[in-house]
Amino acid sequence: MIKLFDWTRLQKSEGFTGFFDWLRIDQETIVGIRMSFFDDLPYNSILLSKPYVKGVFENKSVELLFREGNVDFDLSGDQDFTNNYVYESANGEYLFTFGVDHLTGNELNILISYCQEIREEELKG
Repeated sequence: MIKLFDWTRLQKSEGFTGFFDWLRIDQETIVGIRMSFFDDLPYNSILLSKPYVKGVFENKSVELLFREGNVDFDLSGDQDFTNNYVYESANGEYLFTFGVDHLTGNELNILISYCQEIREEELKG
């Protein structure tokens, strides 16, 4: 078990949760992510219950779009495994991590543009 602040990394399947694909509309524009799981774990059903997550491939994968766009599936087959971890908090919340080391600078900047800073006081309210 690995602790990250108040989060514990789940070690089921020796930390291997499946793979992920960055969903692209062109060579440089990422609009979402697809996570494909190899085990049926509690967080799968939690993810599928969210209105912003779409189950695909008989709910063995989930897609989360950061913005609208027609995904080019020929450009969206990363099948990456790096830094793909799931952490669980003491109160049952989940945190997912994904590797970005193979992305271009432009792709990273696009991902950053989707991010929003949340201050600690906002999390408490």
